[in-house]
Amino acid sequence: MNKLHKLSAALLLISGLYACSPATNEVAPAVKLAVTDPGDIVRGPVEPVGFEPFERGDVFIGATLLNDPKDDHAGRGRILQYDADLNLKGVKFLEGTTHLINGLTIAPDGNLWAFDLWAWLTVRITPDGVQLPNRQFAQRPLAKVHFAGDGVMLFAEGLVADTQPDPYTTRFPVLPGEDTKVGDGDLYLFDADGTLQKTYDPEVDGGMTGSFGISHSVISADGKSVIYVSETGSRLMRYDFVNGRQLPDVRTHPQGQAPTMYFDLDALASGELLISMGDRLERVAEDGELLRVYPLEGFGWSVVAATGDDAYAYVGNWFTGRVVKLDLDDGQVKATTAVCIKCMADFAVNWLPGDAQ
Repeated sequence: MNKLHKLSAALLLISGLYACSPATNEVAPAVKLAVTDPGDIVRGPVEPVGFEPFERGDVFIGATLLNDPKDDHAGRGRILQYDADLNLKGVKFLEGTTHLINGLTIAPDGNLWAFDLWAWLTVRITPDGVQLPNRQFAQRPLAKVHFAGDGVMLFAEGLVADTQPDPYTTRFPVLPGEDTKVGDGDLYLFDADGTLQKTYDPEVDGGMTGSFGISHSVISADGKSVIYVSETGSRLMRYDFVNGRQLPDVRTHPQGQAPTMYFDLDALASGELLISMGDRLERVAEDGELLRVYPLEGFGWSVVAATGDDAYAYVGNWFTGRVVKLDLDDGQVKATTAVCIKCMADFAVNWLPGDAQ
């Protein structure tokens, strides 16, 4: 880890529990969470086994059941199903996966997609809860898929470079034909038949470990570019995949200012972005303007997904295992639950109409 990343981490860890509102410059109090929740917060729920039929508003959480003392990211693949108010509906144990489950996405046909960066697998689950045969689109760590119309799929690669993720005990598999490289951090365009059409080489940050590529990404409002982060990195980047060119970062930081640490992001229907920043959620315009800050208590808020009507966001804390439903209008928490500690890698909210299921 270089000195810049160490400084960034240290500053955020001691940043406190308050944030300033950009509109009023007043300090807003952090959200207060319930002290206790039912269930095993360390391992997370194991019942009820299986999913209920998908409904609009369902929240899906990738929450692998970690069980390998020699690998802090390994375990039995698992996705949890909650209703819109974070009441548990189902627990789906996955076949064929080995580690954390990332990149949860609801496809246009209603299927839930997810990814295992270690096993290089794509998981798909139908709206009635059946896991389809896993697919491997490429022998590399794909982390997310975007559906670009006419069946075209744009995949983001979650890892990059030759660096293993110290200080974690997990180790990423090396690409075929390479000695140490774990990924290229590229974008891959596939047609509807699953045939690779184009490869793009966007810039990435690497994050604190130096190994993160395109960890989390969204498609821009005009459908022509990808806005993305390398988890724990200091850049909010943008790549034009229609014209194959890197665009200026969505946000820049004044020279000498300690870089911000980005974790996850989601796109609102309005075209605005929601970004999890460790101790807060930020609402940002596509041109980088900071529109609003939602303070959160403590550090570790690293996962976010919004509802399709821009009314709520679900935000998860990696360290405490908490998930909150945040009202994006009044900034208040409307529901909260305990999931599991250090196992939540991604969320998805099902917002397809009922007749699409």
